[in-house]
Amino acid sequence: MNKKIKPGRTKFGLALEGALREVAAWKRGELELEVRVIEPMSPKRVKAIRKSVAKSPRDFERRFGVPARTVEGWEQGKKLDVAGRVLLTVIEKEPEAVERALAED
Repeated sequence: MNKKIKPGRTKFGLALEGALREVAAWKRGELELEVRVIEPMSPKRVKAIRKSVAKSPRDFERRFGVPARTVEGWEQGKKLDVAGRVLLTVIEKEPEAVERALAED
């Protein structure tokens, strides 16, 4: 599929247009998209995850790059967004994978 791109158009632009068409079709109910719900995470679970991989929030920061104050806030019940929940879930299951990903440039 090596189609020629019209002058002034880019592969990225065409891909973006396709994605927008897909969103519009989903919005009209013409297309069903796969959805994954990331459940809320309790402060108790955050602390358990952190303790399973690091002695302190500072150690967690050194290992995974998440600021210690952020981790402390999560452990005290401050808002934990979906990206943080996903990261903690991966750290809980495969901490070495996160470390490898962070080590690679």
